[in-house]
Amino acid sequence: MHSNLLLLSTVLPIIAGIIILFLRQPFIRKAFIVVSLSVIVALSLIMLTTLKVPDVFNYMTYYNVMDLAIKVGDFVLLLYVIYISFKIKEWKATFFAVLQLVPLIYFEFFRLKEHKIAMFFVDELSIIMNLIISIVGSLIAIYAFGYMDHHEEEKKVCPTRQPRFFAIILVFLGAMNGIVFSNNLMWMYFFWEITTLSSFLLIGHDQTEGAIKNASRALWINMMGGFALLLGIIFIYTNYNTISLVEVLSIKDATYILLPMFFIAFAAFTKSAQLPFESWLLGAMVAPTPVSALLHSSTMVKAGIYILLRFSPLFRGTLLSDFIAIYGAFTFIATAFLAVSQSNAKRILAYSTVSNLGLMIASIGLNTSGAIAAAILLLIFHAVSKALLFLCVGTIEQHIGSRNIEDMKGLINRMPVTTIITFIGILTLMAAPFGMLVSKWLIIEVAAKQILISLILAIGSALTVFYYTRWIGNLLSGTYFSKRSEERMNSTIGISLYSLTAIAIVLSFIVSNLYNMLVMPQILTMKMNVALKAVRGYLYTSAGGFTIYPIFITLGIAIVLSLISIRKASGIAVKTVPYTAGLNYIEDSGYNVKNYYFTTFTNEGTLTKYFNYVSILLIAVILGGALL
Repeated sequence: MHSNLLLLSTVLPIIAGIIILFLRQPFIRKAFIVVSLSVIVALSLIMLTTLKVPDVFNYMTYYNVMDLAIKVGDFVLLLYVIYISFKIKEWKATFFAVLQLVPLIYFEFFRLKEHKIAMFFVDELSIIMNLIISIVGSLIAIYAFGYMDHHEEEKKVCPTRQPRFFAIILVFLGAMNGIVFSNNLMWMYFFWEITTLSSFLLIGHDQTEGAIKNASRALWINMMGGFALLLGIIFIYTNYNTISLVEVLSIKDATYILLPMFFIAFAAFTKSAQLPFESWLLGAMVAPTPVSALLHSSTMVKAGIYILLRFSPLFRGTLLSDFIAIYGAFTFIATAFLAVSQSNAKRILAYSTVSNLGLMIASIGLNTSGAIAAAILLLIFHAVSKALLFLCVGTIEQHIGSRNIEDMKGLINRMPVTTIITFIGILTLMAAPFGMLVSKWLIIEVAAKQILISLILAIGSALTVFYYTRWIGNLLSGTYFSKRSEERMNSTIGISLYSLTAIAIVLSFIVSNLYNMLVMPQILTMKMNVALKAVRGYLYTSAGGFTIYPIFITLGIAIVLSLISIRKASGIAVKTVPYTAGLNYIEDSGYNVKNYYFTTFTNEGTLTKYFNYVSILLIAVILGGALL
């Protein structure tokens, strides 16, 4: 039964995606998608409650069929990438596709000795990823119903391209489940490359010149990561004669393991858009908002974090691990610094995503039980809150026609519901007692003995608060809650926003239960001593603790008092004259008052170049750590 559930969670979304291509009638298509997503969510919840993990699961009846389909799929996928790269004249994608094709032919036909291995390996980390993929991914797809109708109407798209759009999303969800459940490393590689192709197709969905250009960049950068992953798998097999994940994680003789770990880490860096590969994720913001939320914030980029977490026991206590921590910390602070200069909401979220992924990688590099626990908690809370914020920005953009946070001044009076949800989303990313801040507290505490990393993490966290509070200031400026709100929220958009908001709050409220149920068992599965303990809303280590419930109560009281104060204020917005350093006597019909973005000090064009140079140097140092 359990093997059936695992197989269905991977195969069913892919089959459903193929069927959607042929459903042209909107009502039937949406009904079929809702049913498919409901099944996907149900499967994830059933596995959460019934699977006894960690364990391997076999389904030998279908093993040969699946294995053959994936082997053929590897070559079909690469040949298709070569075809489309020729079509769009993206020669770097052609190069990396051919670069994968050559060792793949050698490995599959001349090197790999066929033998059946367990199809699936599942532990708490797999369950966590599956829940994120299934629940968050499904809510984003539901949101896309209302969003894409408006999007196509605005872009005057006829005939509709929604069947293709939703088909790729369903295939992507199945591929992500394939990555997190596969015990066969070659299966993991195949599904990894499906997510790369899905990303390309969805970024280029609108088929504008900008969309195709940015989709092409995403394709070749992620194909480069796929090549690194394939090399890592081939090196593992060459030295240890296995492609079974369980057997690899059980390796005792680590003499030859660090070099393939470098290649796998490199693949993770590209997929997670770390410096100097961040340009593909930033460019991907041209895609429709559900794409940004699903692939490039909450789910696909987490695949890189997943495989780094998955293989982290194999490089624990090595120079490679230490250098990965430094690299992640550098990406965290550098991209947080670049986010300060942004006024485009999607670009702020994109840089914030890269920054937070860097924080997770730094935690994995620290590789202690507390740091791994923090990385897993960050993985969960960031996926939910960042998906929520992207969807809020998409809703706001369709209403006011802009992503610029300067154009969101006083939005609380025009779109009170969406603004409040956006405000909550931002709070869950940066404020106590929400899960993101709890996780950051834990990382900084774990890194306390490593002064440089601690300092970088503290400064990066301060920068995060800086650019988010500036955004909040714009949203809530001139707050008076107009009785005649302009807001009209589509029902499917409302379902997704309300659900994600509730999940973000509830998960933070029950963080101690979440830790005890899923995170701590994963730490034990990875054969580490438990450094963080949790009980009744209190998380603590030997160095100190973090109390959740009193802070929630205090925050609730503050919000209630603020609302009472606002309600008592006049319903008329007061126009104020900006201070002009003694020149107020000058008659000027208009003032343009806006935030300062420190462009003199945080020039994106100049700094990005130098940050990329440093990151390339750090990757070279990581390679050195693997070779020493």
